[in-house]
Amino acid sequence: MSALTQTLYLGLDLKCPIVAASSPFTGAVASARKLEEAGVGAIVMRSAFEEEIRSEIASIYDDLGDIGSAVALDYLRADLPMRLGPQRYVELLRAIRREVVVPVIASVNCTTSEQWTSFAKRLEVAGADALELNVYDIPVDPEETAEEVIRRHIGIVEAVTSTVHLPVALKISPFYSSLPNFCLRAEKAGAKGLVLFNRFLQPDIDVAAPAIREDVHLSHEDDIRLPLRWTALLRGRLKCSIALSGGVLSGEGVVKAILAGADVAYVCSALYKGFGVVGEMMSYVDKWATDHGHRRVDDFRGLLRETNFTDGHGFERAHYMNILAGAAAKTAPTDEEGRASADKSDRNAWEWA
Repeated sequence: MSALTQTLYLGLDLKCPIVAASSPFTGAVASARKLEEAGVGAIVMRSAFEEEIRSEIASIYDDLGDIGSAVALDYLRADLPMRLGPQRYVELLRAIRREVVVPVIASVNCTTSEQWTSFAKRLEVAGADALELNVYDIPVDPEETAEEVIRRHIGIVEAVTSTVHLPVALKISPFYSSLPNFCLRAEKAGAKGLVLFNRFLQPDIDVAAPAIREDVHLSHEDDIRLPLRWTALLRGRLKCSIALSGGVLSGEGVVKAILAGADVAYVCSALYKGFGVVGEMMSYVDKWATDHGHRRVDDFRGLLRETNFTDGHGFERAHYMNILAGAAAKTAPTDEEGRASADKSDRNAWEWA
């Protein structure tokens, strides 16, 4: 394990700050082994989805109708999803754990805390090094308030962290009324890490059909800006680990994530180029750190976090007025151009609202 690239995430020692995010690549033993060989510091397994698990055992419910005791029937129905549905996931976890040395983080994609605690315990027993709760939730009930949504999500953290001894990370979206407050509450509820952010896959509409069209779009480099900003804003205000997820497609993205204060950078879309991209990323990080006189990634972690700025030139306002002024200067005409255009249009057309 290189002293330069070694990092700590969720209390786990990682050989490098690149983590393979939950994806089809992390849902098979063979690809998990190849990811380790490529050099990732940890692997987040493909998520076990609440809907998938309940769908798997739906047919079993129908077969329970012949049971005479209503009490027994209710008991079996209540516990079946967590006893039978996740078995294949648990077996996959065990298989991956046997084949790789790097930390393996199990992932549960859920919206409620009901019965997930028993599943989390099974994942702990099966050998998971940590657990990621992926809250992929779009509240659509207009009667549900923002506070109710927050309490529901915090309830998931409290229920799971009170059951397992594993470090628990919470993967969230940026769509909270007060993201810093929610993150602080999650940390107080027992979350040892936050993953910024969950990426909602947005469906499109095929007007020719017409029908909903579900396309999967890989992330691009500009996607890093949102998690980068919130990582920098939260790093000095939270004690838990922070993983930056979204738009990390190169070694430069990894360096940006660390400078903002992230403990690790999640990669997913970049892996579609081939797993060799991991080595290319780490070569860039090594060279960048050496060129800038750093011996460890810890030396430059958080150098550009928001609490290091006191002049308004950080991430909070993102020097909004300076950007606008610069854009105005680039698009405004010269004196000669202005006089020429004044005959054709109102001079106020060049003023910024």
